[in-house]
Amino acid sequence: MTEDCAVCKYQHRQCTDGCIFAPYFPLDREQQFKNVHKYFGIHNVMKIITNLDPSKIGIAMRNIVIQSDMRAKDPAGGCYRIIQELQREIESKQAELDLIHHNIAIYRAQEAYRLQMQKPASGDH
Repeated sequence: MTEDCAVCKYQHRQCTDGCIFAPYFPLDREQQFKNVHKYFGIHNVMKIITNLDPSKIGIAMRNIVIQSDMRAKDPAGGCYRIIQELQREIESKQAELDLIHHNIAIYRAQEAYRLQMQKPASGDH
């Protein structure tokens, strides 16, 4: 017998070795379970994961947990707001990188011009 997971504890039942939620919601992750339950509903999550290929259940559960945690932290924006902030940061860094590339091109052109000006003229003796 295993220690009850947060889902089984919530449902007042004994957790079995085959409990599909035990790996994702041990008792020390009870708040994550509460978030998932609040924003998705545990029965909806069960429907989702029972229809998935077993190799994809872990990825799905991680995504569900992350989305519900983000929604708990930011009820209005959730993951979407974080994605927007990251997108703005990427755009800002891309603009900085573009400016750096532009400056490098200018410095290279200036250096090529300087080197060209230092060469002795080929017809002068």
